[in-house]
Amino acid sequence: MYFLSMPNRQHLGAVVFVALLTVSSPLRAQSLPPFSAVNPVVTSRSGLMTQPYQDPRSGWRFRALVDYANSAELNDPTGPTEYVLDGEFFRLDLIVSKDIGKHAFVIANGSLNGAYSGFLDGFLNWYHDFIGIPVPARSEKRPENEYLYRIRTADGTEIERGRSGAFLGDLRLGAGWRHTRHWQSSVAITLPTSTGPSGFGRGVPSFNAMTTVRTPFAGRWTYEGTAGLGITPSHDDGLERFQQTTFAMVSSGLRWRFSGQQAMFGNVIYQSSQYHNTGLRGLDNRDITIDFGWLLRIGDGPEWQLGITEDLEPNGPALDLSFRMGIRY
Repeated sequence: MYFLSMPNRQHLGAVVFVALLTVSSPLRAQSLPPFSAVNPVVTSRSGLMTQPYQDPRSGWRFRALVDYANSAELNDPTGPTEYVLDGEFFRLDLIVSKDIGKHAFVIANGSLNGAYSGFLDGFLNWYHDFIGIPVPARSEKRPENEYLYRIRTADGTEIERGRSGAFLGDLRLGAGWRHTRHWQSSVAITLPTSTGPSGFGRGVPSFNAMTTVRTPFAGRWTYEGTAGLGITPSHDDGLERFQQTTFAMVSSGLRWRFSGQQAMFGNVIYQSSQYHNTGLRGLDNRDITIDFGWLLRIGDGPEWQLGITEDLEPNGPALDLSFRMGIRY
């Protein structure tokens, strides 16, 4: 993978991930995987994410999830406003949780991140041409594998965000309560621990509340949905007068166990806008994304996740394409 060629300090994330792959233990939960945006437009403001239902279980639980995303977003690059997000973004999430008594649980999430020029542009240009859906923003208006993250708003504010080989993300701490076998609620705070460039962390704590319902049906199917509300105070990063401070998220998804312990899943996630009145649809619009893939498990080993996330609304801020690989045990 690309991140293996980064500077030595980034090797730590890879080593931790490989170490996690060597551990296995029984897994009985049938929830969907968690989802949180990789896009810096979202991660610099909202602290919301989907919170899968946590089945009761003794001991510690661990999850590792790698996202690698490619973006070629251009809004009005020749007009008075401009939004360009052209690059590739890496995140390694490490999540640990533990039950406290019969109904309660605590959870913590830390991440290693990166923002790069990347290497996927040529392949994705070929792929879009092959399927007959060319993307001019990618193939005609931007050079291949050249990073640029620039914003110019309607009032003339202009900001350019730098790239970074490796940096820590905001730390997330939370707690939850299982009301029934099908319903739980949770709260979480994110702390401004990001060591990345301006515009990649929230810069202030965020406060978030989520509720999740999950119900099996028709033998092999499971439905799971999450609704959340979040508050992030404004932060001086050059766009503070445009920042939204309250956020909403709703997800709705299905998991289908097609053979033994093997399953497929699909989850549609709606997130409210992160900014307002910038004159740029990529910042002011809502975000609608589909997260889909496969969940594979052999015997009593860990559950593996392989998948892709796609932007369902091209005029919104979601990234074009993100590859996902994860493991939980």
